[in-house]
Amino acid sequence: MEDTLDLIEAFVGPPSEDALTRVYETDLAELDAAFTWLGVEAEAHTELLHDWSAFVHDERWVRALAQLVTLVVRDRGDVERAIPIWPDMVERGPHGRHLYYYLFALEGPAMATYLRDHGGPEDLIDETCSLLARHGRIHQAKWGTPGVDAGWWMIPVLRADIVQVGSLEFHLLPLGPRVLAAEPWYDEAEQRRRGPGFRYGDPSLGIHIPAYTDLSPEALDETFTRARASLGTLWPTTQRRLATCESWMMDDRLVTALGPNSRIVQFQQRFTLLPEWHEDRENVLEFVFRQPTVAFEDLQPTSRLQSFLLETLRHGNWRSRVGWLDFDGPQRITDAEV
Repeated sequence: MEDTLDLIEAFVGPPSEDALTRVYETDLAELDAAFTWLGVEAEAHTELLHDWSAFVHDERWVRALAQLVTLVVRDRGDVERAIPIWPDMVERGPHGRHLYYYLFALEGPAMATYLRDHGGPEDLIDETCSLLARHGRIHQAKWGTPGVDAGWWMIPVLRADIVQVGSLEFHLLPLGPRVLAAEPWYDEAEQRRRGPGFRYGDPSLGIHIPAYTDLSPEALDETFTRARASLGTLWPTTQRRLATCESWMMDDRLVTALGPNSRIVQFQQRFTLLPEWHEDRENVLEFVFRQPTVAFEDLQPTSRLQSFLLETLRHGNWRSRVGWLDFDGPQRITDAEV
């Protein structure tokens, strides 16, 4: 596996002088205030402050943090910019586990200001900032140490491409083959037949399902009502816009295993599913079990879902599928698009 610090170096290149200065001039009082504002849990909060002095005197880690600051500042608000996906650095000790906490402390306030300046309401900003603490809880549960699980996810969040509203995360990205986009999608002929909203390049919203979230019908109804109001202002559009979701939760065999009253099944049935699918063994095991150090044959189910998942994977594949729903509605088609 390539070293994540080398991947960051190759993707970003030299950090800006402003970013380097920002890292070196950040003091414990600023970090303390930021971690309190972000709701970082006490154990992580204490460890992060304790590690900062050593971190900021290690030139390679300072460079990596300044590179990430450079990346976020450069790309904020530009949805065409590529999203990098790098392995977490659990094996690199405290500095590797703390890197994205420090990044969020430095760039979270600027992200909040950007969202506010573009019409994002305060509750959306607060919920989006809470993503750091949630990813921290996942890391703690998996590894027993403070850290940020899937730390690369903080980059599109800090760029203001991904926000949380209620139970779901919403991602501003046009349709088309790119990182985190809905794939497989309709072929070109079907895109033309379906028209505005379904074509590559059309504006769309990706939906992501956070850990520990409420998927009850009531919570989701409230989520979509709030999202249509707030995102219509934050990310306005003049045409039909779909919301898409690609997830292990879209495997339509779940209705047989869990029944029609399952919250996962009821979430799935809000969407129109595309017929194609792709195998998703690694992701479904990660998201359902969160036990990276346990071999597949040693996993012990504690729920009906886990039992069905293990039985399915013993004899075949898990199907990650794409679903779509109208977000703003088909009435948002302008005369020019017809």
